Amino acid sequence: MTKDDLEAIAELAVKHDFLVLSDEIYEKIVYDGEKHYSIAALSKEPSRMITVNGFSKAYAMTGWRIGYLVAGKELIAESVKLQQSAVASATTFAQRGAVEALKGSQEPVQRMANEFAKRREVIIDGLNRIKSFSVAKPKGAFYAFVDIKKLKKPSQELAEYLLNEAKVVTTPGAAFGPAGEGYLRISYATSIENIKQGLSNISKAVDKL
Repeated sequence: MTKDDLEAIAELAVKHDFLVLSDEIYEKIVYDGEKHYSIAALSKEPSRMITVNGFSKAYAMTGWRIGYLVAGKELIAESVKLQQSAVASATTFAQRGAVEALKGSQEPVQRMANEFAKRREVIIDGLNRIKSFSVAKPKGAFYAFVDIKKLKKPSQELAEYLLNEAKVVTTPGAAFGPAGEGYLRISYATSIENIKQGLSNISKAVDKL
């Protein structure tokens, strides 16, 4: 999201007395010179902002299950009550790994983001060549959100078809709410070779429709 958008949301939160929950897990995976802004840093009342983040994406620590939440003192106190009933603690090695990730060189993170940028070019170009598919180039993360409305098939049905026919796993847009229907989410967190093979399989499967 742009800085202007975030500032507008922060102002609305104050004006209409609501909280903002901001998931910033992809803050370091952005492209085309874009910059990540944290809404809490832009708000006049940062205590209204709840920031959720972690190490899974930027530092490839998905299985380590460690993250963090930043909020006002009152919200943190209530969150701790909930958290204590669900999780005893993060494992020691994951905590130490997270500290080293923050203290160490960020060059590998940038290198990874640059690699994702290359994969993005391949998958977006390939998806837009597939009949009835249309997709905009994402500015962050590593997913393509593909418009499949021309196929006139529910996203769940198409996702299951591509799984069985093309042997490619996609996420139906309906999983993200009513506004997501008519789309598929496809990850490009894999090699360019795999992306090209997946695109070929999807193209052949869609042609059969």
